[in-house]
Amino acid sequence: MDEALRVDFRNQSLLSRANTTPPFVWVPSSTNRGTYQIFSLCASTTVICIWSAVHRDIPPRRLTGLRSTALQALWVLLAFFLPEFLFLYALKQFLDARRLVRKYSKHHNTLSAIPSRKPRHWFSFRERHIEKENNSTQLGDLEDIEGLISHDIKTYEVTHPSFELIHAFYATMGGYVFDVVAPADEADSKDERIRTTIKPAGVHFLMEHDPNLTSDFSPSSITARSKSNGLNKALLIVQLSWFCMSCVSRLAEHLPLTLLEVVTAAHGLCTLAMYAAWWHKPLNVKEPTLLTCECAREAFAFLRMVDRGDISPLIQESSSVLSVDHEPKSNSQTELALALRAMVRYGLSYAKLQSMKGQEYLDAAPTNPSILKIMSDLLDRILESSDLTGKVAESEVGNFEFLEIVCLPAVYGSVHLFGWNARFPTSVERILWRIATVIICSCGAVLSAFLSVFVVSSRVSERARSTKVIFISLQAIFICIPISYLLSTLYLLIESVRQLFYLSPDAFVVASWSGYLPHFS
Repeated sequence: MDEALRVDFRNQSLLSRANTTPPFVWVPSSTNRGTYQIFSLCASTTVICIWSAVHRDIPPRRLTGLRSTALQALWVLLAFFLPEFLFLYALKQFLDARRLVRKYSKHHNTLSAIPSRKPRHWFSFRERHIEKENNSTQLGDLEDIEGLISHDIKTYEVTHPSFELIHAFYATMGGYVFDVVAPADEADSKDERIRTTIKPAGVHFLMEHDPNLTSDFSPSSITARSKSNGLNKALLIVQLSWFCMSCVSRLAEHLPLTLLEVVTAAHGLCTLAMYAAWWHKPLNVKEPTLLTCECAREAFAFLRMVDRGDISPLIQESSSVLSVDHEPKSNSQTELALALRAMVRYGLSYAKLQSMKGQEYLDAAPTNPSILKIMSDLLDRILESSDLTGKVAESEVGNFEFLEIVCLPAVYGSVHLFGWNARFPTSVERILWRIATVIICSCGAVLSAFLSVFVVSSRVSERARSTKVIFISLQAIFICIPISYLLSTLYLLIESVRQLFYLSPDAFVVASWSGYLPHFS
């Protein structure tokens, strides 16, 4: 009987709903959140920040399959465990790129003030040959030699393409590569090719002196290789904005932040700063731009000789090559002839050659390095960007570099101070959290202070045995500080996840402002 009444009532309800307009309803979200929601919010924010902010460098050769995945995983792990170090690397690349742009702009402005004219050639092989032709009877040999090292010089007006931050970043990340036939003394087979990355100084030189070779260095050609787009930037900005708004809302309403939210906020600030430094850097370019023509082969030979410091042979050969009565046969002379040919095309003076000494134009890395070699080089570059030991010993550290190494860890560690009075499973874990936070905040200043003492003690280490003891002690401290820093960072990550299972009831209350922006959680 009751079942029949219940069915009849349900049928009447359905009929009434069908005959009436449903009411307008706005149901607010729940005022509470669960443990999984907290974890998924922090995890999604961290993944989006790291995945969008990390702009890896270009490997010498295209990586596929597991090799590419392993390299990308290394970048992600570095951004997760050492975000401040990766930001230092990004900041260094930005400063190098900006310095390169300013250097090019300064040079271009200087050239713009000079009237256009035929390039002046300090090595005027054509004129020397004409003079020799009137006085020499061995014209055949001279023509052979001249054909090897000389090109017809035409009057032209040098054009200087624009050089922007995207060019400088592309050069800094290994975007331009020579891919030319290897010299005979380096090749196992006749057609073996050698691939060498061009450093920023080399790209700058080519854009100045060989605009035809660098005609493809336009911003559009670089942007076409990049995987970055407006959606990636918008996604990162929206997610971080919502997360920061949520944290500020909780603090304004006197609601506690979980340790995982504190750690995520610290990572978010680092990745946001990293993203700002890499704003103009192309994203995830798979393969560099290859320079493969004959002019590239000549430019490669010239820059490699300059890199090795072999400028004297260039000068000597330019003065004596036309007095030789036989064609060069050795491999070194073949490379020298290519270099001389490029030098004639560039119209370089003796003073310009001397000024090129000491600069690095090419990367001497292996032609086809293994993935372990690429990963090892990446770690070296990132750690080198924050390594002041050798620079201090050589008195090459400026105030800005000291400011970097002191302030950046302090800023990153200070965010963790929001967890100073948080609820911990045990009092021991609270003490360890505070110790780890202090270590991260102060390690930069402590390291800088010990570096100064290290320099002073190293200069007088030969005077007394007690000074040698101090010197050895300081070396031990240099080892302990990075280890303590890494252990502190690891503890903060582990403790932030562990605390999720021991939260107070207020930690599960949702802040009132946090539901008004779209986000991922």
